[in-house]
Amino acid sequence: MGGQDTKVKVRDRILIAMKEHLPMDVLAILETVLAKEFAAVSMEEVNLLPVDVRNSVEEQNRQIVELFKYKKRNLKPATIDNYLRAVGQIATMTGKALTRIDDMDIYNYLQWYENRNMSITGKRNQNSTINNERLYLSAFFSWMRKNRLRTDNPVEVTERRKVVRKPIDYFKRDDMAKLRDACQTTRDRALVEVLRSTGARVNEITAITTDMIDWQTGDIVIQSEKSDKYRTIWLDDDARHYLRKYLDSRADNVPYLFVHSRGAHGQLKAGGIRTILKDLKKRSEIKGRAYPHKFRKTLGMELKNRGADIGLIQEIMGHASPAVTSMYYAESTPESLRIARQRCMA
Repeated sequence: MGGQDTKVKVRDRILIAMKEHLPMDVLAILETVLAKEFAAVSMEEVNLLPVDVRNSVEEQNRQIVELFKYKKRNLKPATIDNYLRAVGQIATMTGKALTRIDDMDIYNYLQWYENRNMSITGKRNQNSTINNERLYLSAFFSWMRKNRLRTDNPVEVTERRKVVRKPIDYFKRDDMAKLRDACQTTRDRALVEVLRSTGARVNEITAITTDMIDWQTGDIVIQSEKSDKYRTIWLDDDARHYLRKYLDSRADNVPYLFVHSRGAHGQLKAGGIRTILKDLKKRSEIKGRAYPHKFRKTLGMELKNRGADIGLIQEIMGHASPAVTSMYYAESTPESLRIARQRCMA
């Protein structure tokens, strides 16, 4: 650990000394160069270790990962997979024990992660994607610190990337009309109406069975994918009409709302829903993308433009915190401002 601390201190002393002589953009380049060079030295040190020592590092890492999986067994599998994918990649890249990874390793790894797809797509990962990767690493190393497996969280030194929030991507009324017109089957029309009316997450939709629906009120009590709490989503008259029409047309015994139209008519999962929406987008010729979460954002924007307060939007959307709702729906939109002006002028 002492060698790593020395490298960090040397790097910091160099940056401080050069701060008065270099502009900030050049200083940032110097920091990147230093991180890469020190990482190369660390890898050379690792490669010079005896085989049995390198194997002991891998075994130590494996035991830490197994302990994490046991301690965090109540987390969703997808969440654990994200954490361990990121941790596995940085461990492989550095060749170090997880107890010895330092902030320069984190910095270097996130620089690599930013550019990992350049050779394939020609594009860098967005700052929001890099921040997610940083979050996975930070959560894991925070767990290590809390469990006394190390004394610090090396991710904390590396700042989050600045993210410019884009306008919310949602369907306009004309888009919805075109999507409906593009539906060629009762299943596709029912799917569009259920997504539109409930604003539920795609995995929440795929988990609904027909016996969960109160056909008189349209209420469906579901367990939130994010918080594990229960909330009620709603099928309006149109959604109930087209869903009932679709269900009546089916001859299978599958309890889930939507099934594949071919083969054994198994449960339609998230990937299948995304494929259907992509096909609808092509046929409808609407601008922009069509994906399940866009219906959720559309419901949120519709509630906002109709004057619903943040608390009500939070409850309907199933956000764990009003801060999350405010982050997306607190700002005025051109449509909400137009409606407000029309009310004032009436």
